[in-house]
Amino acid sequence: MLFESKHVGIVRDEDIDWTVYHMITGEKGCTEDTLLTRTGYDKEVIASSLNRLKRYCLIDCRNDVWCACNFEEIILKNQISDLLTDGLELSGGVIRYRPVGEGKK
Repeated sequence: MLFESKHVGIVRDEDIDWTVYHMITGEKGCTEDTLLTRTGYDKEVIASSLNRLKRYCLIDCRNDVWCACNFEEIILKNQISDLLTDGLELSGGVIRYRPVGEGKK
């Protein structure tokens, strides 16, 4: 998806994500309001970027501050994601195995 910024014209999602991620890592965490102020992007654009970066396991929100995940967190989040798609389910701190095709009760 492309976004038009009043300052630089057409901007790709990847460029927005790069900017947001480097602001977060450069400041050792940022609030959404800080990102809005410093980038000049719309709230919807920042929210979409934060969602993508979180889905990629690069950032996480702690007490309303977006922080970069460290290398160990990135690996762990990706491993857990893979496990959960293979039939494991995490619910209330309990890990259960539900083979593919078996419905939830």
